Amino acid sequence: SSGINAEWPLRPGIAVLCFLCVVIGIPANTISLNFFLKKTSNISTCIYIAITSTDLLTCIMVFPVGLSLSADRRDMMFSNSVFCSLWGIIWEFIPYYTAFLVFSLSILRTVALLKPFYRIKNKIVVSVLIGYAVFLMTRQVVGVILGYSDYKYQNSTAYCWNHATDPHFLVSDAVFSCLQLAFPILPITVSCITSSLVIFLKDSTDSNKSTQEMRRKATITIILFTLVYILFHVPVFLNYTRFIISMYVTGRFGQGVFYEKYIWLMTYVMTVALNSLFNPLIYLLRMSRFRLEAFKIFPSSI
Repeated sequence: SSGINAEWPLRPGIAVLCFLCVVIGIPANTISLNFFLKKTSNISTCIYIAITSTDLLTCIMVFPVGLSLSADRRDMMFSNSVFCSLWGIIWEFIPYYTAFLVFSLSILRTVALLKPFYRIKNKIVVSVLIGYAVFLMTRQVVGVILGYSDYKYQNSTAYCWNHATDPHFLVSDAVFSCLQLAFPILPITVSCITSSLVIFLKDSTDSNKSTQEMRRKATITIILFTLVYILFHVPVFLNYTRFIISMYVTGRFGQGVFYEKYIWLMTYVMTVALNSLFNPLIYLLRMSRFRLEAFKIFPSSI
């Protein structure tokens, strides 16, 4: 009875959040993707297209988790082993690739502010984005083929988890995850501070008011976007760090029922999904052209 009562407010609540990500996140990120695809092509636009595509994928992929939670943690769509493995591979890919995209967006914006006449070809940026995505996905697929990764549905977490038999691989995989998520945090924090200082100093000396205003708006948007990313992904990083320390100290995965049922679910799934749901709101608040595009689709919102 106490177990059911403990499950009641949290499990259905998280399921509702999953379905909100699906119902609101999919159309919102579809509108976002369509907006950036129609924009004049530049480096920032290329990265935004990759980010919105990843956010759209995230909102789609969270649906099976919500379905399992709403069905008292039964496997539902995850009962198919192929789908389970595919879901696990894609979901592990999403936070790593998002970290790289936010890092790229933030750093390249700072470079553009510091060296406004320095140009990087769009083809180079697109090639790097595609190349890194292929690298991450190949790493995940090869792990499954070689037997290092074995994704199976776990009732306590309500999603497909990597049940690799070798604990050393689990730890090394968690270390890789930590590095992937932690590496961008310091550079993008420094980048945000640098960008803020640059636009403040240049605003006081730049005589071209329109250029000054465009630069300021674009930079503030990217800074806000980056800060929101950090806010949602720091819990993911901290949980992986705690997992690594626990494995090295105790040599086992055991963490307690509540931890498995909710902490991993919130940090591994929900923070990533909510970040994808929140991003279109930043575009709506910060980009006037995006608002016009959205209002064309939903005229009653004006």
